[in-house]
Amino acid sequence: MRAAQTLAATLVIGVALLLSPVQTFGQDSGGTVSVSSLTLSHDTVGIGDLVDLSFVLDMAPGILVFVPDSLDSSDFESFAPVRWSSTATADGDTRLTVTYPLIAFQVGGIAVPEFPIFAARRSEAISAGFANEGDLVGSWSSFRAEPSRTPSARMLIIPPQPLWVASVLEIEDASNGVQPRPVADVVGGERHWPATLLVMFFGVLFTWIATTSAHAAWVAYRNRPAPPPDPRLAALAAFDALLEESPHRGGDIRGFYTRASDITRRFVEVLDQRWGPASTSTELMTELEGAVRRPDFASTPEVGPLTGVMEHAEAVKFGGDRPKADEAERELSAVRSWVEGTQSP
Repeated sequence: MRAAQTLAATLVIGVALLLSPVQTFGQDSGGTVSVSSLTLSHDTVGIGDLVDLSFVLDMAPGILVFVPDSLDSSDFESFAPVRWSSTATADGDTRLTVTYPLIAFQVGGIAVPEFPIFAARRSEAISAGFANEGDLVGSWSSFRAEPSRTPSARMLIIPPQPLWVASVLEIEDASNGVQPRPVADVVGGERHWPATLLVMFFGVLFTWIATTSAHAAWVAYRNRPAPPPDPRLAALAAFDALLEESPHRGGDIRGFYTRASDITRRFVEVLDQRWGPASTSTELMTELEGAVRRPDFASTPEVGPLTGVMEHAEAVKFGGDRPKADEAERELSAVRSWVEGTQSP
């Protein structure tokens, strides 16, 4: 049965890789970046095993890319920072091989989710202080902090990659239950006293750890902060605090939209218990637009204006759009009015 599952997972992964598109980025100057050869080093691994996600970038002269330093999710995390190597092609381009070492922690079928990379003119990145002369990969953290300093930057999406993580237990063991074998000599003169004393020592140690942990958990539970009485009032208070701080008036327009988007997301997520942080803003707005047709959302205001503002917020957070401060306040006011007119869950 395990062999059949592994074969099925291999076939699914192979079809997904064959259907993965090659993305190309073009610039006005004629330079391009194309993504190809997106692969995982293994299609099936054991839990806790390492697997490498790799892809190839073919870059024209004068082009530089920004890639995330690491990839993390609930199913896996980066084992080490991203690494890359480069070679020159016959037509004068540069071929960059990018690799993310990952380690899986979730059993079953998982996926490395899609993530963005960005390509820009190298001269702009060097002028902005995001890279040094001759670099092929710029500083991801510097670019994400001020993307507007490289107007030529364009986003490419690395598609998701499926992976099967096998359990350390056989299917028969998991279904029948794993039972420990009894001690061969529990009583009698042939007792192994060193082992017995060791068991007693670890038993006392375990009891002490359990007691200490239980006490710490009770103290944490007793001193836990009280939840906000009303999610709607909490969101409105957060919007007012953001306007009072006015980071957009100080030049941090991206931070202003990021906080406003997070406040809106936290409120929308409590409207339906099936919604949560795992969804993107676009997915969350799509769910909300579909939900307003349900009877339990009959009193919810029209979500069209809210969707428009959230889409604009994504463009500000992940693109180069930098609206004026007055426009940002008008959009925040529109979102606040929508929240104020929504019935609290």
